[in-house]
Amino acid sequence: MMTEEQWSKLTGRAGAVLNYGVEEKEWLKGSRMARLIGETPYLAGCRKAEETAFTHLMVYLIAMHESARDVYLHKLEDDRDLYSRLAPLSNFVGGDASTLECCIDLMCLCMLSNYHKDSEEDRTLGKYNPINEANWDYQVESERLIKKIKPAMTPEIASVYTVEEALRGFWAD
Repeated sequence: MMTEEQWSKLTGRAGAVLNYGVEEKEWLKGSRMARLIGETPYLAGCRKAEETAFTHLMVYLIAMHESARDVYLHKLEDDRDLYSRLAPLSNFVGGDASTLECCIDLMCLCMLSNYHKDSEEDRTLGKYNPINEANWDYQVESERLIKKIKPAMTPEIASVYTVEEALRGFWAD
């Protein structure tokens, strides 16, 4: 697991690169999804954990940044595979496969739950949502993910992020 000092250093660097102000830095330090993304290579014992954590955290943050958001918007081609949107966050050097899969599945469940949570608003705004288009079945896919996550969940992973948090669907918490 990552120490608090490592997390503080990681978020400090990311905040410096993105020129975050005090409020954004505080948000980042407390973001549960950002922590899961940064923590995953440490939880799995990956080689190059610090480099991987920084790279993945930066992709996550840049994807939400106003100047780059359109690059990462959901596209029809992303509907073929639930995990396709997470591909930029799924490159690891070594590490425990079960831990990596569990963490990615938690991210995927959160993403899916976020689409579910936003479905009515997206419909009103005319924003593309794979659940509204019936390309993803929330009930089926969320149950499948939970069945995969439960046996792989460890106390260490649960201390960072839980199924219950993922089901709330707060991707940019």
